[in-house]
Amino acid sequence: MAQLQQVKIWFYSLSLKEQRMVAGAVALIILTLFYLIVWEPIHQGLESQQQQQQSHKEILLWMQEAATEVRTLRSAGSRSVIRDKDKPITLVIEQTVNNAGLKTSVNKIESSGRDGARVTLKDAPFNQVLIWLNTLATFNGVQVVSANIERSETPGRADARLTFERP
Repeated sequence: MAQLQQVKIWFYSLSLKEQRMVAGAVALIILTLFYLIVWEPIHQGLESQQQQQQSHKEILLWMQEAATEVRTLRSAGSRSVIRDKDKPITLVIEQTVNNAGLKTSVNKIESSGRDGARVTLKDAPFNQVLIWLNTLATFNGVQVVSANIERSETPGRADARLTFERP
């Protein structure tokens, strides 16, 4: 208490201009401490939670799609039925991309002859790409002729240039 009294005496001994400068500096220090100790950690925590929630949503979506595919495979048993044999390969690829949830990752789909196509994916979830490729081969009879898959900057994602052919 005595120290607080000494600070008060010192503060009131200053001229009015100096008192205002000291008060302004104290207010600035208090605001800075509030920002560093309270505001910034809360903001970073919320941002981290939002990223984590988005990641969990993507995993849930993938798991739901995988569960649907498992049910389909179980019901199909060991027989595999080639669907959409008569449709153009680019249309088959476009439909399966949408079903696999990779539409936002598709950069380009282009035809290369009647039974061929090239697809460019950017920042696609790698596991979903593998499931999609398996679905294309198993149910649509579309085979990968060449693939160039590179790691994306985001973990668990990839950039890919794929060439397909239907025998």
